[in-house]
Amino acid sequence: MPSSPEAPKYWQHETGGLLRVAIENYLNGRTMTVRDVALMRAYLCQWIDSPVWDLNPVLDARAIAALTGLRTSARAIRTVADIHRWIHYALNEGQDPL
Repeated sequence: MPSSPEAPKYWQHETGGLLRVAIENYLNGRTMTVRDVALMRAYLCQWIDSPVWDLNPVLDARAIAALTGLRTSARAIRTVADIHRWIHYALNEGQDPL
């Protein structure tokens, strides 16, 4: 259920406003501040850390390794280039947090 505390939360439902600005800056190719990058890192971590992804009945060893890699690499995001790489990796694995 999307309302479950364990479900990944989608950025467009965020109510504080700061994350929305950060993601819109990213999506529109605008300059991102250090805080924008940190907000996106936190968002991407909460998305990929959701236990929902572990419940996928078709997870095989390769998919589990990819999920682990996405979780690890999300924590390492420090730059806009890191975000680009992570999003590309996520999309290749069928994850679309944006």
